[in-house]
Amino acid sequence: MKKIELVVLKLRDFKGIKSLDIQLDGGNAQIFGDNEVGKTTTFDAFLWLLFDKDSNNKKDFAIKTLNSDGSERHNLEHTVEGTFLVEGATVTLKKIYKEKWTKKRGQAVAEFTGHVVEHFVDEVPMSKKDYTAKVESIVDEEVFKLLTSPTYFNEQLKWQEKRKLLLEICGDISDEEVIASNTSLAKLNDLLNGKSLEDMKKIIASKKKHINEELEKIPVRIDEINKMMPETTVDVETMRQQVAKIEANIEELQEQKIRVKNGASVLDKQRQLQELEMKRSDLKRSFEADSMQKVYRAQAKLQEVQGNTQIINSKLQQADNNRKFKVDEANRIQDDISRIEKEMDELRKEYRVIEAEEFKHGDNHECPACKQSLPAEQVENARNEALAQFNESRTYRLAEINRKGISHKEHVAELNNSLTLLRNEHDAILAEMNKYQDDLVVQDKELKKAQKALETAQSSVKDVTTTDEYKSINLQIETLQADIKQLNEHAYEAVAGIDEEIDKLNLERKECNNAIAQHANIEASKERIIELEDQQVKLAQEYEKLEQITFLIEEFIRTKVNMLTDRINSKFKYARFKLFDTQVNGGLNEVCETTYKGVPYGTGLNNAAKINVGLDIINTLSAHFGIQAPIFVDNAEAVTKFIDVDTQLISLVVSEKDKQLRVEVEGQHPMLKEAI
Repeated sequence: MKKIELVVLKLRDFKGIKSLDIQLDGGNAQIFGDNEVGKTTTFDAFLWLLFDKDSNNKKDFAIKTLNSDGSERHNLEHTVEGTFLVEGATVTLKKIYKEKWTKKRGQAVAEFTGHVVEHFVDEVPMSKKDYTAKVESIVDEEVFKLLTSPTYFNEQLKWQEKRKLLLEICGDISDEEVIASNTSLAKLNDLLNGKSLEDMKKIIASKKKHINEELEKIPVRIDEINKMMPETTVDVETMRQQVAKIEANIEELQEQKIRVKNGASVLDKQRQLQELEMKRSDLKRSFEADSMQKVYRAQAKLQEVQGNTQIINSKLQQADNNRKFKVDEANRIQDDISRIEKEMDELRKEYRVIEAEEFKHGDNHECPACKQSLPAEQVENARNEALAQFNESRTYRLAEINRKGISHKEHVAELNNSLTLLRNEHDAILAEMNKYQDDLVVQDKELKKAQKALETAQSSVKDVTTTDEYKSINLQIETLQADIKQLNEHAYEAVAGIDEEIDKLNLERKECNNAIAQHANIEASKERIIELEDQQVKLAQEYEKLEQITFLIEEFIRTKVNMLTDRINSKFKYARFKLFDTQVNGGLNEVCETTYKGVPYGTGLNNAAKINVGLDIINTLSAHFGIQAPIFVDNAEAVTKFIDVDTQLISLVVSEKDKQLRVEVEGQHPMLKEAI
């Protein structure tokens, strides 16, 4: 059994406590004090020293001391030091939380830039990582919290974490053991088919939800189908025969219409018309072929000249942009030269001022302490030393001005070289632009020449429509078109009558088809209703099977929990644990609730019972983990008698009369501890 005892705990400027030393020497103790005197702060300091958290398991709690107006008091070192006896060996841990003040370059006053924490083990400074490793080598954080606070298990852990820890203590029960203890569970292994209970419960819940959703939708769907079904019925076979007869009549009328429209004379004249139109197109194409070639060549030449002109303009624009950039760069350099030359003038003035300085030495030859005259030799030595310092300072400042002047002069020379180079480049660009301007003048002449050549070629193209042959063909085409129009007008009346008959038959066929389609929809709706009713029955049967599996799973859980409850409760003297709730529908809901004499910890147990139940749990956990650690009991005034514990017990007791902390250690005289 690993035993950890607290020997002494020291606080300095921690959460409002200026100075507090508690000497325990590993013994049980009672710490008395009025409200807000600092009892709980001692436990907060103890946990912060180890794990950076307070007694409420929070990291971001206030450590710093506050002024009366609530503002933070600066420049304090908030210190907690604890000496422990770990398996007979003494270990001293210390942490200092303090402000970090940083003086930035060019600032006279340091600024507050955050906080730092310093760590020490046996007075040896350590990094946070090494310090944490040292604490972990003593005890695990979660285990230590479980063993040092009677309320941590019941008030800080989630029920799932508590249940898991209890199972670690007593050992879990295998599914095979549970099934073997109850013959009604024999079928469960086959139903699970290798899946865990939790996974099967999730699968069942998902399936039941889906089935319920589908069962709710089916009556609505059936009702909608019934409402949409028409009540009338038709003789489908008769309707189909009628449609076939109508389509045969329409086909006969369409053929009759074609015969009327396509008379022999109309077809012959249409053929002649097509031949004449082709002849006219061939005439126009061959007539214009030679003269149009000249136009095409002139257009190609014009496009070539226009493209060359566009290229030269683009190069000219690019050169001009480059020229403007050189001008801007030269102006910038000229501004730099002017600025540096101005700085050089200022340096010259400063040089003349320093050079004109004269050494001056005071005539006061008295001692500043006793007011007696100083020896002449001492006065002369002081004057010589002051003169040497004056000359050294002036020489240094003049040399520094010379260095800056030389640097500026060299920089100006470099800038002038760059300026000369830019001007040369600018002149070269101007020459290039002049060349492009000359090229544009040449291209402009070429452009005008190409435009004139195109106009000449276009004017030389002959108009085919003015020739006798073209006019003769056009006259023949117009005559044929008039003949075809006259023949068609005679056939229009006959065709119109046929179209009217076809329209009537199409309308009658549409009505028959609508009736057939309506009958098909009614039959499909009836079949759909039957399908939905069958689906409703199948879903209900599937739901019933899922309910049976659910019952078996719940019976399994109930059996296992009863077995676990007995095993777990046997590990504790006072604490008992409720591991499941029975729901209204008979199902089971897994929980983990601590009780004492049948009273739930969270709803009806008084503070004394809560503390003693917590101590009982610590006794069991201490035996399980093989560790004994100091126990802090807050609000210990509620308990008249603690249950027996085998480890160091530190009770924090509210006592109105104690305006300062009073510590009573078993076997020692009471001590008053200032905690202001």
